[in-house]
Amino acid sequence: MNRILTFAVALVALCCYAGRVTDMVELRVAPSGIGWNAEVGEGVSFTFMLTDNNVGLSGMFVEYEIGEDLMDYTIMGKVRLKDGQATVKGGTLNHPGFLRCKASCTINGRKYTAMGTMAFAPDKIVPTVEMPADFMSYWNGVMNKARKTDLMPEMTLLPEKCTETVNVYQINYRVGSKRTRFYGMLAMPKKEGKYPALIQYPGAGVYAIDAPVAFAEKGIIAMAVGIHSIPNDLDASIYRDLEGGPLAGYPSMNIERRDDYYYNRVIQGAVRAVDFIESLPEFNGCVATYGGSQGGYLSIVVAALHPSVKYVAANFPAMSDLTGYANGRAGGWPHIFKDEKNRSPLLIKNLSYYDTVNFARNITVPGFYAFGFNDLTCAPTTTYSVYNSISAPKTLYTAPLAGHFLLTEQADAERQALLDFLLKECGQ
Repeated sequence: MNRILTFAVALVALCCYAGRVTDMVELRVAPSGIGWNAEVGEGVSFTFMLTDNNVGLSGMFVEYEIGEDLMDYTIMGKVRLKDGQATVKGGTLNHPGFLRCKASCTINGRKYTAMGTMAFAPDKIVPTVEMPADFMSYWNGVMNKARKTDLMPEMTLLPEKCTETVNVYQINYRVGSKRTRFYGMLAMPKKEGKYPALIQYPGAGVYAIDAPVAFAEKGIIAMAVGIHSIPNDLDASIYRDLEGGPLAGYPSMNIERRDDYYYNRVIQGAVRAVDFIESLPEFNGCVATYGGSQGGYLSIVVAALHPSVKYVAANFPAMSDLTGYANGRAGGWPHIFKDEKNRSPLLIKNLSYYDTVNFARNITVPGFYAFGFNDLTCAPTTTYSVYNSISAPKTLYTAPLAGHFLLTEQADAERQALLDFLLKECGQ
């Protein structure tokens, strides 16, 4: 799971396009007769389309597998194409969720694949994770203790990254009783004044953080933070070595000890990023959180825990409805409970304090949410579990074609929603 990828691709109507735009041969999957949304219990069919330079290929065989979101496939077969097309019955779901069809064919030794996912009443998906009775009191206690450590913030101007209208700084601040540090990049409008702020949280992995200069050029204090207490100016090889070595598997570190779980310190640092912003004299008091995958998770977490956050934008959030696997359906990244041996009462209880759903249940500010039906990392079953748990004003932009990334239209709409809120609703 990497940071958000925005692909400049045109929306192909009712088709799930899996080939590269430079491929002459394209295999696609589309719903037959209806759109990508069906009623519970409604029978659906999938149509395969195979073309070479937009001309249908006949006589070829397409192999297919059909099953519920991230679960074992229950329908498998092979079909011969006629005039470049073939249709197969896909069955149905008798409960809200997603039914996915994966297709493949081999031509001249090269394998082509495609995927399409049908939604069945996704607005009726109910999360499986339980809410601990002391959820908010636990996290309020964690943050009260964290704030006993002074931030001792540091800002270093990076002239080579500054623009005509924006100053760029590398920043860091202390987090937690062990006094480790969070590092990030801050982009600040040069013009004197008071500005709203946007905090961007990172997708999973270990890498250097870029400054969100484009937002600062619009008149916003824009900060991006990392989570691993690693300076932001190291050689790329160091990040690779850390990701493959000491930080390999960090999303599962210390899950048997609730208070020492890796994301405990991460959440403290993510929340205290708002405290850092509030320490800036240029800040006007209005801040939004933003991110995708792990960053979408942290955006929701911080919006639930810090009263100064006024808006949240979250894409395909990770850590969502983790216990789905223990209830016969897809669970959230990092898929800890996919392995049955991890489904102990202790781990299920511990991770309920970290599940995105439980933070979403405490969201009170408006937000923008986006994800796709073909996401195999943060499955749509899990992201809908989050979205359906939010009672605050919310906007949803789903895309049947999108996997673990935003389509251009989604990214543009999200960016505009953030700009509209920060620059119009918040003022300057």
